[in-house]
Amino acid sequence: MSKGQSIIVQFVIFFVIGFIIFISIGVFFKYQADLFRQSILSSSVNLTSSYLSSATIAIVDSCKECDFVNLTINAQNTTTGYPIEMLIKDLTLKTYAPLTNELIATTIHNLLVDTLQASGSSGSFKPIILTFNRTNYTLRID
Repeated sequence: MSKGQSIIVQFVIFFVIGFIIFISIGVFFKYQADLFRQSILSSSVNLTSSYLSSATIAIVDSCKECDFVNLTINAQNTTTGYPIEMLIKDLTLKTYAPLTNELIATTIHNLLVDTLQASGSSGSFKPIILTFNRTNYTLRID
């Protein structure tokens, strides 16, 4: 092997080693960013569920003379939007985070479960409108 060929072989070997180090560092930082994003999304979903739970109690307890009560909530959306669903059966507020495949179920309040009928779904990417009909004792999320 001549001197010129050995320099080319060394160049190729060092280039491949440098490229592998560059790719591995990039993958490491992408992994860290994904973990950070999942943590933020999980916290955001938990906070939104808690916020809607307290807003539901506030809307049912407010304005005893009114037939209809509307409350508009803007959930902070730090990542991608996630669906919010309220079930009629047991007043469970279900929030699903698509990036982490995490489903968080929050019971609104034990005293409201037997009497209040709730339905509807919304997303975190738009304003969430809670409508309470006092005559039928129904709660709707839009």
